[in-house]
Amino acid sequence: MEFKKYSDPKEFVEENGKLILEKEWLNNLMVGNYNEAIKTGIDENWLLARITNNGKTELIMLLRKPWKLLLYSPTNNKSKELYKFAAEEIYKIDTNIPGVNTEKEVAKIFAEEYCKIANKKSQVHLEMRILVLEKLAEPKLNNNVTYRKAEIKDKEVLIGFTREFHKEALNEEIDEEILEERFYEKLEKGYYVLEQDGKIVAQTNSSRTLEKGKVVSGVYTPKEERCKGYAHNLIYRVSKEFLDNGAEYCVLFTDDTNPISNHVYEKIGYERKVDVVELDFV
Repeated sequence: MEFKKYSDPKEFVEENGKLILEKEWLNNLMVGNYNEAIKTGIDENWLLARITNNGKTELIMLLRKPWKLLLYSPTNNKSKELYKFAAEEIYKIDTNIPGVNTEKEVAKIFAEEYCKIANKKSQVHLEMRILVLEKLAEPKLNNNVTYRKAEIKDKEVLIGFTREFHKEALNEEIDEEILEERFYEKLEKGYYVLEQDGKIVAQTNSSRTLEKGKVVSGVYTPKEERCKGYAHNLIYRVSKEFLDNGAEYCVLFTDDTNPISNHVYEKIGYERKVDVVELDFV
């Protein structure tokens, strides 16, 4: 097997982009990051690499610290041999990667090999499910609500929503300055709200730039407004807008342990594709 590390993100995309896009819905994090790398360049916090065997690409890797290592095997190779080799080669370059974020089975195999070498342990940070929508189900919507794009005037409310979203869904605290930066980033990429009687009762946003699809992220309804159908209403409308404007599909990450939210999305037409896990190396 041969390991290749890239210093030029354009070369990485030229040699691997077609394979990655075969499952763009699965690799949406990788696509979003390499698009950013092409715009901004890479530094010591990045690793772009691949492993080939007899001329065939077996594994594609992208690391952008402080985020976790992303892995994708175009051949669906889940052999211990491959991930042992990957772990050894990555460790030569970086002895302290923060973790891995990929399909559950693959994450477990890689983590076991890397942690042996690095004398670390892995622990679950998040368990997620990737849902994909290609065709909307018949709508059953409450039309006595207002669906619109977020505006500057919504800043205080939506920063509060995002703060709580990160606590509940991602188990993390976000600095206030970063929250403000992300508010403006979301406005630029696409930020959407649902209002009931002039009060914002749900939010979502579009995140990464993909070639064929759109990613629906940051779905949040405050506790006092839950179980009223607001998330269903908002995600249906956002998804319809994306599909009507040319997206071939919508991608949504959900909490793998929350059957209620998953059922809400499945009623809209989202289908379960794969379970993924984000592991911390400690």
